[in-house]
Amino acid sequence: MDIEGEIMGIADSQLWRMDEPSYNRTWEEIENLLFSAINEMNAQKAKFELRKTTGPKEAKYRALMKYQRAKGIVDTLRWTIGTRGQRSPLKEGLGD
Repeated sequence: MDIEGEIMGIADSQLWRMDEPSYNRTWEEIENLLFSAINEMNAQKAKFELRKTTGPKEAKYRALMKYQRAKGIVDTLRWTIGTRGQRSPLKEGLGD
């Protein structure tokens, strides 16, 4: 095998390893991320409610989209850590 082939083989195996889950997050890291996502979700919901009556339409929709994104993160983290009663985010639908 030539040098270029060896380099490509090493690069391929390293890319594969970089893509694999490491499972090295602590419960504290996960809970902190959940806490931050809940705060962001609540802040964006408040912004949406405020802009629903006072703000421009674009700002209202931007806050709504950010709220939905944060809610998706919260639901996914709650499901991942096994919060009782939390349904799979995929079973709830995607807002069809």
